[in-house]
Amino acid sequence: MITKNYCFTVNSFLQAIYIITICKKKRIIPILFVKYYIINGLGIAWLSEFIDMLKEQFKSKDFKIYVEAKKNYGLFISLVEQKIDYINVKADQQTLKRLREIAKLNKVLINPTFSIVDLSKLKNVKNKIEKKI
Repeated sequence: MITKNYCFTVNSFLQAIYIITICKKKRIIPILFVKYYIINGLGIAWLSEFIDMLKEQFKSKDFKIYVEAKKNYGLFISLVEQKIDYINVKADQQTLKRLREIAKLNKVLINPTFSIVDLSKLKNVKNKIEKKI
């Protein structure tokens, strides 16, 4: 059983494929982190297509998705409807309580505590992943 969660920042489809193939060889399920500026700029349709393209190449059990929503609650509700695995949202206690109720109905985790590895500026990604694992 996997005890640790490995979360990697993803900026492109090819980078996501590369990360999943490396982690699949090591028998690890990677969590792909999508930053707020990417999802806010490209939208929910881009994310759903991104996930569908990954599902064509791999099984849906080979990876998980983690999206940052900051204080964009409309984006948060859209992500919950898409049943994204993990969502990072910033809110006050009362609003967070309401958002957790919405997420609980759709089986989505809010604000998990993962250590995120940023691979966007590295040239040798494989070595960094192997060192982290």
